[in-house]
Amino acid sequence: MEFTRKSLPEQHYLYVERECEYGPAIAEAMGSGFAEVFGFVGQNGITPLNMPMSVYHGMDPNILRFQSAVLVSAEDAAKASGNVKHGTIPAGNCMTCTHVGSYNDMSASHQALWQHMKKTGDEGQMPVWEIYIDEPGDTAEADLRTELYRFIG
Repeated sequence: MEFTRKSLPEQHYLYVERECEYGPAIAEAMGSGFAEVFGFVGQNGITPLNMPMSVYHGMDPNILRFQSAVLVSAEDAAKASGNVKHGTIPAGNCMTCTHVGSYNDMSASHQALWQHMKKTGDEGQMPVWEIYIDEPGDTAEADLRTELYRFIG
């Protein structure tokens, strides 16, 4: 697995909040969140700047809390309303890698990313985010690509 340090500008995103138990409930929670966010994007003439993403601001061992999200321009982010909120990922450095394979195996890639950061002396902070590059219905599970990011303090 290849790890890359990147410097990113501030990024704006639209999101809905979700939480669920770990396990099979994650797929349904993420799916409903993405449907809500992308429905809002479509109804409001907003141009998404990436594929669906999940943003994590904390890691609770008992329940998964996340934001189903999409990056948008600052102007489009200002259109947030109702359940759809506006968030930002601050400008700064992050470490990234690409997970290839089943979403069920992604925690191993997150662990590898975090271990790599420890070895390089980079202090990881929140947020952590995932960008889902491939559509599960169009791509074999073994070939699914997900970009993983962790903010560096």
